[in-house]
Amino acid sequence: MLLGSCASYGPYHANTATEPSRSVRGPADGRYKMAFIEFGDQGSPLDNSQRKAALEVIHKAQRPLLFVYIHGWQNNATSGDVCRFEHFLDLVSSFPEFTGRKINVIGVYIAWRGKDLTFPGLNLLTFWSRKSTGAGIAAANSCLASIEELAVAAHEPGKDYHHTVLLGHSFGALVLGNTISHSILGANGEGGRSSSAWDMAVAFNSADSSITTRQLMSEFDYLYRYDPQRRAYVSRGNLGEETTAVSENRPALVFLQSENDSATGQFFPIGQEVISTTNLHFHWQKVPVPGHHGEKVSESEFYTHTPGNSKYLVNYQVVPLGETGAPPGLRATENRAFEANIKQNHPDFSFYTSEHNDGHEHTFCRNGEYSPGAVHPPTGKEVWRRWKFEYTGNARIPCWVVRVPKDIIWGHGGLWSDNSVAMFGALFRMEFPLGPGGIVAPPKPRAAPRSPDLQQLNLDKHAAN
Repeated sequence: MLLGSCASYGPYHANTATEPSRSVRGPADGRYKMAFIEFGDQGSPLDNSQRKAALEVIHKAQRPLLFVYIHGWQNNATSGDVCRFEHFLDLVSSFPEFTGRKINVIGVYIAWRGKDLTFPGLNLLTFWSRKSTGAGIAAANSCLASIEELAVAAHEPGKDYHHTVLLGHSFGALVLGNTISHSILGANGEGGRSSSAWDMAVAFNSADSSITTRQLMSEFDYLYRYDPQRRAYVSRGNLGEETTAVSENRPALVFLQSENDSATGQFFPIGQEVISTTNLHFHWQKVPVPGHHGEKVSESEFYTHTPGNSKYLVNYQVVPLGETGAPPGLRATENRAFEANIKQNHPDFSFYTSEHNDGHEHTFCRNGEYSPGAVHPPTGKEVWRRWKFEYTGNARIPCWVVRVPKDIIWGHGGLWSDNSVAMFGALFRMEFPLGPGGIVAPPKPRAAPRSPDLQQLNLDKHAAN
């Protein structure tokens, strides 16, 4: 029975001599393309031609908007997340803000065996093995190499519009965070630090311990201080380093955590305690808390809590501003708040949602399959609300750890709800604001500053105290 409950290893979307682009699909009108890149449990690609096929799509696109998504636990290359991600691509590609500018919407679905048992009940016992697998994929070279090559291709010379957005969920957010954190602050050969090839990274309901996130945030806190007059994170090491100042609206990594996610809030700590006890790990060192100069706590606090559930790391929350009316001039019929958020800048970090968070989006996928271009009529139950990303304390750095109400992200798997997608639309526009004439300028590369000297660091600490 156990053998019969094992999920297939894959690849599920293997290319062949007769179908060299079988790993790429999309509607007949070509308004979006979706490619698969599948990895095995050790982090090796299951079909090297899949990356090549995805790159060919990006190379051909003159104005690529690239979304790279890494799924989470209980998903793989054929699960429901495939359908939900494709619906997201379809939604984005259908809005006038993108079709009118002839944007080439491209999605790359990074697949791994987040589901290895299919028998009901037994699949819940795979928490430890799938978490370990996700960590192994993040530590291997192939996943990061694939992401970087895809992002570099989207930014190649001659393209007059290019944005690369990385998305991860659950254990996929673990893979995303651990994969890219190694390169966010990578050193270059000139004594400085390299910029990332991608423009934006968002992790939904990360199912990773917050140990590496604390380390990343400590590095940011070491390099940056927040300047309220400029509304920017500026270098501690050289106050004249204008090129390394990061606008507050352009964090390098955003963690979005649902307030009612029991998987990461209640069950994850239990799972981590079991691992710790089994491994006889009872001694923990005390480590500095980012943004709390001089304060140290046991590292077990970060081992047993995910980033979005750590009271020491959460630095933003989404707060309600009340009900409101729909802004004028909207043309969409589905998830109109997404269009409202995309059409305007958000200097005060406020945004709209327009739907009841009741799971109506599940009807878009029938038997796990998605039909591009299918008409999704209005729900008839719109409720327009305004919200705001608000700083709440802890380290004020270009890494946001945000608590999100259940009205926007419900539970662990609610990242594809209309309200969550609408919120993401606001984050997207904050990251890529509209300029004169409604034109989006290519973002400046995000470069980390040089390390500060000890004297400057001590001055900043005394000023904060």
